[in-house]
Amino acid sequence: MANEWLEIKAYDFLFPLLIFSFICWLIILSRIQRTGYLDKINATKALGFILMLRTQKGIKLLDRVAKPRKFWRIYGEISLWVCRASMVFIILFLFLAILLFIITGPTKDPMPVSTMIAVPGLNPVIPLGWGIFAFIVSLVIHEFGHGLQARAHGMRLRSFGLLLLGPLPLGAFAEPEYDELTRAPRKERQRMFAAGPSTNLFLALICFIILIFASHQFTAINQGMYAKGIIEHEESGAHSSTTLLGAEYPLNAYDIITKIDQYPIPDKESFDRVMDNYSAGDQVKLTIIPINNTNEVIILNVTFGDAYEYNYYVWNTSENRKDLNKDGEIGRDDFQIVLEENRAFLEQMGQTIEPGDAFLGVSGLVSSTHGIDGLVGPFAPESSGTLLEKIIITPFHVIQLLFQPFENKGTAMNPFEESMLVADSKGLGGILGTSNMILIVEFCFWLIWVNILLGLTNLIPILPFDGGHLFKDMMHGAIEKTNRLRELLGFKKWHPLSVENLVAKISGWSSLGLFLILFIMFLLPYFV
Repeated sequence: MANEWLEIKAYDFLFPLLIFSFICWLIILSRIQRTGYLDKINATKALGFILMLRTQKGIKLLDRVAKPRKFWRIYGEISLWVCRASMVFIILFLFLAILLFIITGPTKDPMPVSTMIAVPGLNPVIPLGWGIFAFIVSLVIHEFGHGLQARAHGMRLRSFGLLLLGPLPLGAFAEPEYDELTRAPRKERQRMFAAGPSTNLFLALICFIILIFASHQFTAINQGMYAKGIIEHEESGAHSSTTLLGAEYPLNAYDIITKIDQYPIPDKESFDRVMDNYSAGDQVKLTIIPINNTNEVIILNVTFGDAYEYNYYVWNTSENRKDLNKDGEIGRDDFQIVLEENRAFLEQMGQTIEPGDAFLGVSGLVSSTHGIDGLVGPFAPESSGTLLEKIIITPFHVIQLLFQPFENKGTAMNPFEESMLVADSKGLGGILGTSNMILIVEFCFWLIWVNILLGLTNLIPILPFDGGHLFKDMMHGAIEKTNRLRELLGFKKWHPLSVENLVAKISGWSSLGLFLILFIMFLLPYFV
């Protein structure tokens, strides 16, 4: 079936294969370490199972780029503040995720194991070509960001390198001289650690701006609305529609609705206005363009159902139904109380429900340009709001984009939604054409997706991630301020070695504890 795309669970072949491959990798890595082969290829083993492969290539280029040191130091300071703000968001998110896990327990339907492995081609939501390209670009600029800050603050680089788990690249690294790194002022060291993740986030921002401009180069082949789902219920008019000859022809998801009777339906506002003219039981002619044949126009006879009756059915079969009027029975009177209590909210959302309201029986109704509009969110051509409001909403929208490949099965846009678009004949769209404009959209989307994922993951406060090092230095600064306060209050200062020891213990144990919690949250759902 279409919805069973590479659904591999823990008890299928992939999970034991991964365990077997990991054991084989440990054996191979230990053997080549004992034979001295790692020294020959300038590599070392980290954490017992990761291969650190080093190279001198790229260092001369880095020295040339890093020459305007004042510019890169300003960039480093901006990067540091961006990362601090991002870390606050990440820590709050992790806290809420852990709290939710404790309250609700592990999910009963975990995602397939294959979707948890960030390997292009193996993970069904990361396409092989775009995935490899985006990961290479993201890893290179991440480490180049670290290297630029190291050189801008006078620290030498020993090498660039790649982190490998078998044939799979886990990441990359820029390796400064350890003595120079540890002796560097704390602020300079923090800038260096922050530069990698922030460079990923800045590239994602640049790609999002390009994506906004690209989105304005598309128009719909057929102006109208389509539903992402058709409601199967006796009150659903769309589910029981017929052709003009009387043959059954239910409306399908992604069929484009262009007219209700003689009224055009180009957007949601016009759909709502037209629906206000009708009542339950009215029969209308629905003009549609079927998704499987966009050159055909079909007119359907549709009898509207009752929106009130359908919503009462949904409420009455849910767990939220309650005897609100305390008469010993749960029925329409209680449902009416729910509507009255929420009337202000429903009016604000434009979803008031009254007996006899017309009901087409569709869900997720959006315009035929939704595929591209959904990628740029608040900056879509027809979106409303001030520039400031759009900027405030954008970070939350970009985070939402991380779920897009899961919904669209490994693409930036649903293939049905993509087929509804054509490049505008004017401007850049007219020069490049639809296919090339779609390539630009995919190019920007996957760079946004991978860079946001890589940047935010590296800011998790766990060693050896950049966030772990930043957290350690910030903790060191906080303890030193506490130490100075102790001295002002007349207490004896802690010895510098005691401070170093305390910071090492706090950062080490907090990293280990957080790692174990996240590991259990990830693994436990597959065994319950």
